[in-house]
Amino acid sequence: MNRRQEIEARLAAIRQDIETRGDTMNEEELAKLEEEVKKLTEERKQLEAAAERRNGLLSQIAGGAGAVMNVGQPSGAEGTQSRANDDPASSPEYRSAWLKNIRGIPMDEAERRAWSSTTTGSGPEVIPTQTQNAILRKVREYCGILEDITLLHVAGYVRFAVEGTVSAAVTHTENATITPGTDTVVNVELHAFELVKLIQISDTVRTMSIDAFEEWIADILGEKIAEGIEEQIFNGSGSGQGTGINNSQTWGASNSVTVAKTASLTADNVRALIALLPAGYDPAAVFYMSKKTLFTDFLPLEDDSKNKIVTVEGRNYFVYGYPVKLTNRMIYHEALLGAPKKVVGNLPENLTMHQQYDIKTNSYFYSGVAMFDCKLAIEEAFVKLNKATA
Repeated sequence: MNRRQEIEARLAAIRQDIETRGDTMNEEELAKLEEEVKKLTEERKQLEAAAERRNGLLSQIAGGAGAVMNVGQPSGAEGTQSRANDDPASSPEYRSAWLKNIRGIPMDEAERRAWSSTTTGSGPEVIPTQTQNAILRKVREYCGILEDITLLHVAGYVRFAVEGTVSAAVTHTENATITPGTDTVVNVELHAFELVKLIQISDTVRTMSIDAFEEWIADILGEKIAEGIEEQIFNGSGSGQGTGINNSQTWGASNSVTVAKTASLTADNVRALIALLPAGYDPAAVFYMSKKTLFTDFLPLEDDSKNKIVTVEGRNYFVYGYPVKLTNRMIYHEALLGAPKKVVGNLPENLTMHQQYDIKTNSYFYSGVAMFDCKLAIEEAFVKLNKATA
């Protein structure tokens, strides 16, 4: 078992432990598991980055940058398999074979061997590891909130425990019986809903180099899948898709501030909104709003001392010290304030792609499919600024 497999096995064991024990786990145990998961996921990222660098070097060699000398290793298909280690889809030969196949370009002998030893012959073929990682990097780049939420990478259904109510430590009288606290854990159930992006490009894709085509397909699919994920995180209906923050609860006087239809936002409105968010969420709280809302509603505001309530550090904005993150998924005049880590999302790292040649237009259709689900685990973790419509 290699280190990546050890990490995955340990993360699976931790998930099973949380699901099995549930509410019986105390705060100390949860804190230890949280720290361990953080270290393991960071190590996994480093291993993935290192694997991508190795694959890039192998791709250069396979493309003519040098010759591979197999010392003490069998040649041909067995040599290709040894370089792929436990992941056949990570070999440079399979990568180039896959990228040629979806464009209808003939493969060379080494690519055909890698293709035949990796593919199943039924359903969409596995996207090469390097291409998968390139698409996922683009998804994270275009969907900034993915870095803020609690993001899982588990295939299919997952049940995840999130810290709920946490009681404070109490004074204990020596030798007296200790009464357990009222700490709670909230279980979040996530499924897998399809996100699909269909793109069309002319037959000229056959003239693109392997690297150029991979970069193009990763960029366009990554951007569009990111838009779909971001839309679900903020506005998902919960029916056949994730439940977005805006639809996670009923907004009223206890969790939102509404500005009258004909009125303008005031500093008092903003202060009232901040006051609604429980103090325990303050350290991780973030404002989410559109760029137009920030520049037309918030930037002109001043406090009672005529100081701007929005401060700017470079290209970073803060409202009363809370970071502001801009998104096109929030409508004009509205904003959210809350702790994004209380949003749990699941994005399995198993993207699939279908391709079809259209003889009528002499072009190729590519359909990228990702699975995603999300949910706000703790409703009180977000408050909302609304604009009345009547």
